[in-house]
Amino acid sequence: MKCPYCKSTSIEYYPDVDGQSWVNHIYVQKNGEWKIKVFCDDKDVSTIQTPKIFGEDLMPYMYCSGCTAEFHGKDGE
Repeated sequence: MKCPYCKSTSIEYYPDVDGQSWVNHIYVQKNGEWKIKVFCDDKDVSTIQTPKIFGEDLMPYMYCSGCTAEFHGKDGE
């Protein structure tokens, strides 16, 4: 996915911006360090494909760290 404004691929996806997240997350302590664990129905979703975002989130919120634009995910390229 690319930013529709600057064409950067430095995009951040916020799945819980509206408080209706389709993923859950907890922090698990291992060897004295806290690591995030992201899951959905007991499946690891720490990495996902773009089609999964659109299949699960009707209003995906994206942020471009290249130009600081905020945009609806479906507006990305």
